[in-house]
Amino acid sequence: MPRIFIGKSPSDVVTTLPLIFSVCGVAQGCAAAEALEQALAIPVSPACLQRRRMLVALETVREHLWRIELDWAGFLNRSPVREDIARIAALIRDFRTTLFPEENPFIPGGVEPKMDMNRFHARMEELERLLEARVFSRPIHIWLEISDWAELVAWSRECDTPAQELLCRLEKRGDAGVGSSQVSALGELDTRYLNQRLTGADADCFIAQPDWQGAPAETTPFTRRRGHPMLRSLETQYGSGLLTRMTARLVESALLIRELRAGIICPEKSEAVVNDSDAGSGIGISRIEAARGRLVHRVELEAGLVSNYQILAPTEWNFHPRGVLVSAFEGLETDNEASLKQMAELLINAIDPCVSYQLRIDRSGYGAEPTGE
Repeated sequence: MPRIFIGKSPSDVVTTLPLIFSVCGVAQGCAAAEALEQALAIPVSPACLQRRRMLVALETVREHLWRIELDWAGFLNRSPVREDIARIAALIRDFRTTLFPEENPFIPGGVEPKMDMNRFHARMEELERLLEARVFSRPIHIWLEISDWAELVAWSRECDTPAQELLCRLEKRGDAGVGSSQVSALGELDTRYLNQRLTGADADCFIAQPDWQGAPAETTPFTRRRGHPMLRSLETQYGSGLLTRMTARLVESALLIRELRAGIICPEKSEAVVNDSDAGSGIGISRIEAARGRLVHRVELEAGLVSNYQILAPTEWNFHPRGVLVSAFEGLETDNEASLKQMAELLINAIDPCVSYQLRIDRSGYGAEPTGE
């Protein structure tokens, strides 16, 4: 799909790209803008960079909430609350006009946003109250004080929300550690390394099946937030299994609300973006932590038009043929096909692809093995 941008202008790319990618369109737009700004050597104000990343953080909260409201409710045989889903979507749209009221936030070079702080904080208050009612059943800052697995299990047994009920069910059924994997977290992808891999003879193979230091790697909310005390305790008790991974979605949602409130969502570098000499003139490489993992864009410009465009999505890391999902599947043990299917679907949801999928149970050999397609 990135090949459709060849011959296009930078403004065409940033206008079209978020419309093509229905999942994480904000993160895609932000990644495109920052890659193009590097290629064009256009400086961008720290305020613009920060507010773009705030939009990405809000999109991540929305994606996590939708998985909880839609998928987790489905696992519990509940009907989703459509009004809440619609309210979440409306809130996120309103945040965009609040943070960038007059301009497309992804135009290369950016804009100096005129933000209505009172409106922003009012919307944050509404979003926080929604999460507290639908997910955490208590103030977020109180929930974040849970520091170990035993306290989390006690919280889940209150079963006041779908999140509590699903985590409680996993723990009571002995499924908390299902799918624990030993695949390592993705390390730092610096510009020089990415440029070498994305310009090498095996570039297409690297994009389709990326590796880090010769092995598959994981990039998920769990790997981003695993340093939180609650997740450290869960990992010690249950490994990187279902309970740990699903709790990571909750932890990240709560932390992002706190970080947005405090105004500390910002790029890794606060200075204006300039061309990176490790990539070369006319080349830009951006890295964004999207809802499902790290997203990489690389662009080459010639005479002001795109001559090459590449996207490395988190799906390719996490759903690699030897990656974290396959590793998690290898630990599944059951002689009940319905149970196997449910466990596989829970694991896919916990790791979360950027695209739709089909699950097929392969009965050709001894036993049954779930295969994601």
